[in-house]
Amino acid sequence: MQIWLRLLLIAVIIISASSIVWFLLGSTAYFQRGMDIIGTTVFWSAAVPTFLLIGLFTILIIKGWTPTSGGQYVVVFIGLVVSISLSVGLSQSVSKYGWANEKIESDTVKVTADNKYEYRIDLINLFQKNSHARLYLKDSGSGTETHIPVDIQTRKIVGLGVKKVNHWVMLEPTDNSSGYILYTTKELGIPEEKFEIDVKTGTSVRLEQ
Repeated sequence: MQIWLRLLLIAVIIISASSIVWFLLGSTAYFQRGMDIIGTTVFWSAAVPTFLLIGLFTILIIKGWTPTSGGQYVVVFIGLVVSISLSVGLSQSVSKYGWANEKIESDTVKVTADNKYEYRIDLINLFQKNSHARLYLKDSGSGTETHIPVDIQTRKIVGLGVKKVNHWVMLEPTDNSSGYILYTTKELGIPEEKFEIDVKTGTSVRLEQ
């Protein structure tokens, strides 16, 4: 096999293998979720053919096969073009949301009964192993924004209805000026959970039901 052809095949193998790895990481959010319907379709229509072409090119390199006619060169180059095209398609189909970028679902912004804070709950990377929640607060007086981690059992959420107006949590003031009680609602689709929120320290503690 000519050196230039060997190098070309190796380069295409590396590019194609990299695109498959990138696709698998992206479609599963770095293995934090299962592959969805679109990802599965792309996998069978593009990733599998790319993998087969990688196998074919590897065999040609190992055997040192050399084209002996113009037609064979044409077939090889068609295979290379198809492999590159599939690789580009795989790379472009990858969504970065949920692993490289956070995927956030939020409920409607509300105001506490004492009118001190605007608040909402943010659900990050929902339906993934790395899902979690945080409470967004905005001081009505100073405009200061705060995010407080809340240990809501987001992995128990199997479905979430997102409407025009959503009330997934309620935040109630206490006798302590910096203390609030956060309740999850039925709209979140899990049994009610309750947390003590300390705005001053930016922390939350789960309360036993």
